[in-house]
Amino acid sequence: MNLKTSDKEALIDLLHEAQDHLNYAINLLDDYVRQTNDIHAEACLVDHLRIFAGSDHGFLSSDLNIDDLIEQLDETEDDEEE
Repeated sequence: MNLKTSDKEALIDLLHEAQDHLNYAINLLDDYVRQTNDIHAEACLVDHLRIFAGSDHGFLSSDLNIDDLIEQLDETEDDEEE
């Protein structure tokens, strides 16, 4: 995948924004879990969202997450020399 540096930066910004929104949703769901002690919701929903949000989730998982997408973009070659 060859992208211009400006395109990569815009995509990375988009992914960071999505990550921020996902982390906000996780925090809201955490509040729900704390208030209801709904461990099923935590295990089946919140923990999965944590894995998707980024690599600092602390679970043993190789699932694709937003940090992986950002890293993939960082590793792509720039197409600006052409």
